[in-house]
Amino acid sequence: MRYFIGLDLSPANKLALDNWREKSLPELPRVKMPLNTKAPVRQPRPVPAANFHITLCFLGSVTPRQLEAVTERLAEVTSQPFELSLDTTGFWSGPKIFYVGPEQVPEPLSELAAKATAAARQADIAVEKRDYQPHVTMIRNVKADFPPPLFPPSVVCQFSRFHLFESVSTQSGVTYPIRQSWPLRNTNSVREKLLRGNF
Repeated sequence: MRYFIGLDLSPANKLALDNWREKSLPELPRVKMPLNTKAPVRQPRPVPAANFHITLCFLGSVTPRQLEAVTERLAEVTSQPFELSLDTTGFWSGPKIFYVGPEQVPEPLSELAAKATAAARQADIAVEKRDYQPHVTMIRNVKADFPPPLFPPSVVCQFSRFHLFESVSTQSGVTYPIRQSWPLRNTNSVREKLLRGNF
């Protein structure tokens, strides 16, 4: 069982990103193929819009005991809802992906990712140590000479929940069903009110 903690985009946001991809990358439809078609390994593969998400912390393969432990700790996470603007693009040569992401990362998102990572480590799950870079993977198997988009994305997302996703391989491709969810809510502890100068 392979899992990750993340954010799910709304149907409207997924549609907006999919439309942007079609219009801003005119060469992409030429290589677009059905999921069950055997394409060359190096051929760019658009990610299905249904799979668009933002990872907070990748867990990988976990045991039932670890899964129970991490869900208990995630239930204790408190973080406020936030808005995120997907307004820039990039390419990572390691995983060979083309992605969209935010020019500015809101503090609540960085804090939520840090808390999700801490919950995983408290559950004895080994997670990679790396700077957090939120993104939505749009295309896989991309080479460095992949043409840039004609114009940048401009999609504003609102997040009020975070989720535990499972990565499931099927005959038609990978899917990411949500297995559990938790709300994002403002905390009202006396300590945080003091820190914010509300008293």
